[in-house]
Amino acid sequence: MKALTIQIGIFGRTNVGKSSLMNFMTNQNTSIVSEIAGTTTDVVHKQIELNPLGPITLFDTAGINDHSVLGNVRIEKAQNAFDSSDIVILMCESGKFNEFEENIIKKANKRKTSCIIVVSKTDLQLPDNTFLGKLKKWTKHVMLFSSVTGNRDDFLNDFKKILIETLPDNYIENYSSLRNIIKKGDSVVLVMPIDLGAPRGKIIMPQIQTLRHILDLNAASYTVQDTEYEIALQNLKIPPVITITDSQAIKQVAAKTPYNIKLTTFSTIYAADKSDIIEMAKGAAVLNSLVDGDKVLISEACTHHASADDIGRVKLPKWIREHSGKDLKIEFVSGQDYPKDLASYKIVIHCGACTLNRKGMLARLSKTVEAGVAITNYGIAMSVFHGVIEKVLEVFPQAFATYKEAIIKS
Repeated sequence: MKALTIQIGIFGRTNVGKSSLMNFMTNQNTSIVSEIAGTTTDVVHKQIELNPLGPITLFDTAGINDHSVLGNVRIEKAQNAFDSSDIVILMCESGKFNEFEENIIKKANKRKTSCIIVVSKTDLQLPDNTFLGKLKKWTKHVMLFSSVTGNRDDFLNDFKKILIETLPDNYIENYSSLRNIIKKGDSVVLVMPIDLGAPRGKIIMPQIQTLRHILDLNAASYTVQDTEYEIALQNLKIPPVITITDSQAIKQVAAKTPYNIKLTTFSTIYAADKSDIIEMAKGAAVLNSLVDGDKVLISEACTHHASADDIGRVKLPKWIREHSGKDLKIEFVSGQDYPKDLASYKIVIHCGACTLNRKGMLARLSKTVEAGVAITNYGIAMSVFHGVIEKVLEVFPQAFATYKEAIIKS
């Protein structure tokens, strides 16, 4: 799944060789290559395996200097890829590096995203030392590339060395907030209701990832539906360290959970693993102080056909209106359509973001906070609506303290 891979965006002017680099690295004709500027009309992505890093998703984007009517749409698509990129590859030609390229690096620095500069078409002109010195003032990671004379293995080996040096530790060694909650030999109960929203014959991504993290920590997991939760507790000779439940069942599960067993939700864990749980806990406090006329944005990272009991489109609007007792204006967005202008909203309630990587979700959170708007996610919001938020946040002490402090201030 793309969200679980290291994501690398390739950016640069039109016809600088982005598609050629994409094809060179993947060893496939993934992107169309042409002498005509603006050939790439949308973001093209392709996965490759680079050991020991594992799967990597490459994004080939439209030229950043295409200012036609269609070009502006292309640039907006490229910006979405930029927000999700763990690493930015900035392509240029020898002797050509000015405000277009500098703006890309400045944006990367603002997002705390590492940048690799690739000088393209070196079979036509090699960069001189003066030009290379200019580039290295921006980043120490500079590579030379030619699709004609370049050796793919040599290029990829050098590229991997830079990635290993550049990527944060949590990309080499999977990040999981559960490392601070459970240890080797612990027992964990996972509550996974099978309802209308559950995909037939499948387990949803947050549950799969949580199960994998438990296995990686050498702990034992006991998986049941909410209707068998009490049976699970009775069958275990030693109580579980924690119960992790689907957010929709949090009210029922909380009522059946003894005080000595920790409790949280899959979505709350995602708030910690994929985002900033402290900021999301702070945002959740706003749900208790909404007033008539407030605008609420419900945002889903994926696009799907809403069912009769859809969480985002049906249940959350119902619960937030019941909880607040106010006349609210609720709007919805899905997929890549995250609004540029967020200032009019009081709060954004975002999904768990299982189809986004951590970088992409942090970019959305950053934009929202910069606009002065509160943000939380589905699971944390549902815990507020069902009156169990403090129990759910107890396993994240700093987030718990932040939520309580925000409640007092509101």
